[in-house]
Amino acid sequence: MFKNFLFQIGLLVLALSVGAQDIKTVRKMYDKQEWAKGKEAVDLLLAKEEEQNNWEAWYYKAMIYGQAAKLPELKNAVPDIWIVSFNAYRKAMELDPKQSNTYMTLRGYPIFENYIELQKEANDAFNTQAFKDALGKYKQADLVGRFIFKNGWALHEIDTALYFYAGASAMQSEMPEEAVTYFKKLADASIGGEGYEVCYRFLSYHYDKKGDVVQSDKYAALGKKLYPKDTYYDKLELDRERKKNGSSPELFAKYEQVIEKEPGSYEIRYEYAAELFNALYTDQKIAKEQQADIFNKITAQLKKCIEMDGNKTEAHLLAGKTYYNEAAMLQESGKNLKATVPDELKKKNELKTQMEKRMNEALPHLENALSIFEKMTPEDFKAEKRLKNEYKTNLYLLAEANKFLGNLEKERAYNKKLDALNQ
Repeated sequence: MFKNFLFQIGLLVLALSVGAQDIKTVRKMYDKQEWAKGKEAVDLLLAKEEEQNNWEAWYYKAMIYGQAAKLPELKNAVPDIWIVSFNAYRKAMELDPKQSNTYMTLRGYPIFENYIELQKEANDAFNTQAFKDALGKYKQADLVGRFIFKNGWALHEIDTALYFYAGASAMQSEMPEEAVTYFKKLADASIGGEGYEVCYRFLSYHYDKKGDVVQSDKYAALGKKLYPKDTYYDKLELDRERKKNGSSPELFAKYEQVIEKEPGSYEIRYEYAAELFNALYTDQKIAKEQQADIFNKITAQLKKCIEMDGNKTEAHLLAGKTYYNEAAMLQESGKNLKATVPDELKKKNELKTQMEKRMNEALPHLENALSIFEKMTPEDFKAEKRLKNEYKTNLYLLAEANKFLGNLEKERAYNKKLDALNQ
């Protein structure tokens, strides 16, 4: 009994002795670079309530965890090990900022490893298109970065690359408000250079979509100043004008201005031609005395589009539609003319000649579009559902044009293809 009592006393003394040496043990493990043992020792130390206010224990935890993060077996055992290490640095600074700052200085600011490694992890996630994971890591890196900046150890207030990729990750994750948070930091600081135009474009688009014209215009103005050749903002104004007044002289004038600034844009030229086409033939908004001018503008723009890229169906098809619709309008204008009245018969025959000319002009464009459609795979049609309807339209117009011109064999061939598509 007495012997057992002495043994228990001995254990207590031993425990107290080990406890008194715990911080020394942790230091020793760190100095010997025994990271697994060091991690175990510091975890045991900080498990004690009385050690929770020991700034040095927290500081060593931060450093040891930072080293453990480089060993796969230890890193895998601690989720977010770099941020756990950072939180330990932060705790040490809370408890004793003066001594913690001294340690940070003497040891060459090891907290920078947390910042760098978290950014590496974020970049790896971004490059594998794991955008939500990337955003989480960029946020953690930014947390460390702001802490470093706040304490005056280094870094700039705005980490341009980090904020750009954080915003891009949010944008790709369809988290627009998160993207705005990061892109605004860059835009408000007028950060420019290759690639950063995305920030100004996104912000102007985002606020325009929300109906906040003031904010949209603010970021558009900043974007124009930094990227004077970027016509994105002109396109935004085109969308606004279209929503406000539809196809209008003001919209057409704006298109002319944008094309003058960006003459090599297939997209803008095609959009302009489509707007003119709808105004002339679909909405029938164009006064009679202006119709010939609008027709010429449509065909001129489509000719440029085809010169730029003749492998796209849309410009060929729209050109074919334009000539076909022009023939239809000529037919409509002569429907009330009487063959029994000599002057009217003459006019009717003149219109027929003009119609045949337009139909013959439509055919090469429609045939070019058809040759492109027929090279497409089933996967192409699945990827863009509009293509099948456009293919059908193309065949219908070819059949009708050939019917008008008396090419009945071709008419039957095109109708056969169209029937096969409709099955």
